[in-house]
Amino acid sequence: MKSIIICFCFCCLGSWGHMLSAQEQVRALRPLEQCTLVTDLADRIEEIQVIPIKQRFDAGLQEWMQKKLLIGPNGDLFLMYGREVMCFDATGEYQFTMKYDLGKECPYHQDACISLDQRKLLFAHGDRKIVFFDLNDGREIERLLMDKSLQQFDGIAPATDGGFYYYSISAPCSNNFEPGHLLMTRFDKNGEKLESSIPQVGFTVNIFIVSQAVGNTYLVRTQGGDNACYRVNTKGELEKAYTFDFGKRGMPNSQGDLTLPDYMRADYYKMPIYLCESGKFFYFTSCGPQAVAYNFLYARDKDSGIYWEADHNLEIHFLSADEDYFYALIEPVPEEVIRETQDPLLRQIFKQFALSLGEETSARLVKVKFK
Repeated sequence: MKSIIICFCFCCLGSWGHMLSAQEQVRALRPLEQCTLVTDLADRIEEIQVIPIKQRFDAGLQEWMQKKLLIGPNGDLFLMYGREVMCFDATGEYQFTMKYDLGKECPYHQDACISLDQRKLLFAHGDRKIVFFDLNDGREIERLLMDKSLQQFDGIAPATDGGFYYYSISAPCSNNFEPGHLLMTRFDKNGEKLESSIPQVGFTVNIFIVSQAVGNTYLVRTQGGDNACYRVNTKGELEKAYTFDFGKRGMPNSQGDLTLPDYMRADYYKMPIYLCESGKFFYFTSCGPQAVAYNFLYARDKDSGIYWEADHNLEIHFLSADEDYFYALIEPVPEEVIRETQDPLLRQIFKQFALSLGEETSARLVKVKFK
């Protein structure tokens, strides 16, 4: 699970109010019982598209590891990379950049989301600011100064009436978190705190916390004893969407004071991450025994699915989804990786497209449509 390890190295019960929908439909997933391990995806994939991104990235930098992809209402692609969000059209042609110019590097996190009306991009930066950009032309609209105590947020999602949610972890990558700490806080459009929910109850790692799903909804993951995935729906309401149960092979709630490497190598399935949801499928990755990554794919209308082992040297994870496609970014790779990979998804991609180091384009946007 090389890429996740690299990412994590850089990261080193209160009132529920009306944030959780009373009518929520929670799916209880039992991945190891309901999903079949596969080694070939040839008959599972309907279509693969690879779109050149005419932009060069350094795949060894923190910015690449913490990249985020958002899909606009017209199919435009918004790639968050460090302190900037680059806009590409659906063909991968560069349009403009939305950049927060602080004038110096900031050690804190940054994250972005698209407003519920899909007119603005909200860019949250660790120096206490939310910057609003026009989604059509990248023009900066306003800056909102947040309370100083919120500098170390870990994710952002849109909420009702122009507001937003902040996700903030107490003592990430550790069991020494603050008892009763609430992970999600909702603010109005002026940055005034309204309510908090979702208590942190176990070991939580602060990477890829909030991801965009179909219809500009957002999936919010937790870890530890919660073992749940939440969704910010099209109305900006927070609701529990999925729970994960790996049975006896799942990580015990009582883990002791584990370090991050020990946690990842533990002989259990844990840490559902890279949550993605299209119109028909739900996808996520889990860290299995000895830190081996496994990718799970469920049909949204069935309690069954498939899973496959990821490549240890070149993991590919979906970052966003629309009605039909899952989206991932992949950098050019050495020829030996292409020849030797056992990842069934990568094999299908490499069978159709050359992504070797000799090519001029630094990265490709990969779109995958499953049957």
